[in-house]
Amino acid sequence: MFLIRESAEGLQTLHRQGGLIAELRKAESLRNRKPATAGEEGAWALSLPALARDLVDAGLGAVEMLIEYELPDVQGPADVVLAGAHPHTREPAYVVAELKQWRRVTSSPDKVGRFCVANLSGKPKKHPSEQVAVLCRELLRTHEVVAGHHERLTGLTYLHNAADHDVADLLAYRPTRLSHLFTRDSRGALMNLLRARLGGGSGREAAEQFVDARPPVERDQAGAEGIARWHTGFRIMSDLAAAERCLVDATRAAHAADRRRILLVTGATRAQGDSLVAGAADRLSGAGYSVRGAAGTTPVEQTASDMLFCTESWLRHPPGARLAPQDPDTAGSTMAEMIRTSRVPVFLSADDTASGPDAGWSLDSLVERAARDLRMRVQRVGLAEDFD
Repeated sequence: MFLIRESAEGLQTLHRQGGLIAELRKAESLRNRKPATAGEEGAWALSLPALARDLVDAGLGAVEMLIEYELPDVQGPADVVLAGAHPHTREPAYVVAELKQWRRVTSSPDKVGRFCVANLSGKPKKHPSEQVAVLCRELLRTHEVVAGHHERLTGLTYLHNAADHDVADLLAYRPTRLSHLFTRDSRGALMNLLRARLGGGSGREAAEQFVDARPPVERDQAGAEGIARWHTGFRIMSDLAAAERCLVDATRAAHAADRRRILLVTGATRAQGDSLVAGAADRLSGAGYSVRGAAGTTPVEQTASDMLFCTESWLRHPPGARLAPQDPDTAGSTMAEMIRTSRVPVFLSADDTASGPDAGWSLDSLVERAARDLRMRVQRVGLAEDFD
């Protein structure tokens, strides 16, 4: 089902000694697989060591890497399945990783949901997150170790050669709980995700459970329907960490886009909004962006920045303001200044904030008015929606 299995440290050593490609060729021959093309071998030589390096640098050198893992009913293997133990529960944990050499990607002008990759001929490509999600769904449906244990599995795509601004159209793609997209600009975020899913101990036992599981079988109808309900009914705000990643990805995509836009985030409560602002600001600051956050009682500096996050509750009652909510004109003026001094202004509405005539104004109407005045687009990010 796979070509070779090595720890991240072991694969890194194999690469440094110049034996990685020879080992993969040998495994192809032993398993009667069609030999890889020169392009595929070139991708192995660059992408596999890049992921192994990041695992080692994240303190996860003992995590096991199952290279070119095949599933019976899926076209094309998973580039890598990472196996380890969850850092808190110590249960088996797995990450399906799709590795791409892509450097510049744009949306296809002729086909919605398809993408043109610079220097690659042929028809437009699917979003790599689709490929990862298909592999994850099939594992959840058929594999003994993760079927019925969806918390054990996640997926990611790593474009280690690309910068955020070169793949902005990919970053703007609707997120899923089964796939996360990372570039060289978000290597730190990738390492954080890996640490959150996989502990620093040996992944040997988890890998052996994965490999030694009984052959895939169709689950009964009730089980299949249960997976379908879980998969299609995921509400991202039920997982604060996932919501934070969604917000970070949407903000990165807006920063990389050609035209400025205002992000309007819905689906969180006031308390959740404060937490999201703090977490997203910390992640993005760590990635090298200049970020300001207006939440809770935190004052905001009126200086230029890459990103600015502002919660509805802060805008209604900024520090130092009188107890009564700001009137719409004052709030609108504050918002306009925030928009002018940031590349990506992000406003978080609150599901538990009073609305109607007594509230004086709605964040939605204020954002729409500011967008019209400044001739900017509003992009809505709904955290209370169901995600695939």
